[in-house]
Amino acid sequence: MRWLVPMLAMLLLPLPAVAEPWRIVCDENFPPYNFVEQGHVAGLDAEIIAALVQRAGATPQIDPQPWVRVQDLLERGEVDAAFQFVGRADRFEKYFMVGPFRTGQTVFATRPDHTIQWRSLTDLRGYRIGTIRGYTYGAAFDNDASLTREAAAGDYSQLVRMLAAQRVDLIIGDREALSYFARREMLRLDILGPPLAEVPRYIAVPKTRPDRAERLAGALASLRRDGSLAAILKRWE
Repeated sequence: MRWLVPMLAMLLLPLPAVAEPWRIVCDENFPPYNFVEQGHVAGLDAEIIAALVQRAGATPQIDPQPWVRVQDLLERGEVDAAFQFVGRADRFEKYFMVGPFRTGQTVFATRPDHTIQWRSLTDLRGYRIGTIRGYTYGAAFDNDASLTREAAAGDYSQLVRMLAAQRVDLIIGDREALSYFARREMLRLDILGPPLAEVPRYIAVPKTRPDRAERLAGALASLRRDGSLAAILKRWE
């Protein structure tokens, strides 16, 4: 019977709190920022978001989806958050936009044998520009009706293949993502300078979840203060 008393005492101890799971959706194939590797979501942004959610006291459940589906789930408030959104006025009105947590570059790219020169968007009139349906590239590009766009329904992989097949004259997107897919498709790319934009990336949170936004904002400030965010960015350079 001597063992019974300590066992009963252990049973009466409060159980450790289990961190609540947060469903976070993202583009299913956007390397090097997020991608599925051996059944797990990996990448720079996936690592940053996981660290943020954990610092906020929750368990990250990162769920990769087609980008159109990501936007739909966020719109309907069926997820706790989504990433990696470009800041846009309508998004700041519709969602809590936490960040930015990093900055990237939007660039134009084409085949090495090109003769395209670009310094302003007017230089690109008459060319077929490959885009990804549902993506935003900044107000100047998005609202310029004089430009000819050919939208890919898929991801960067399809966009790069469209360029290789000469279905478009140039493509637009994130510098690192375009370079990654070009290497995978064994296609040489010429990045046209200068970049169209330096692009801050945000986490979007439904307006129905203000507590999530507040906790994520606090976690982001904390990761910046103690150098954790800088360390993650450094590992992926």
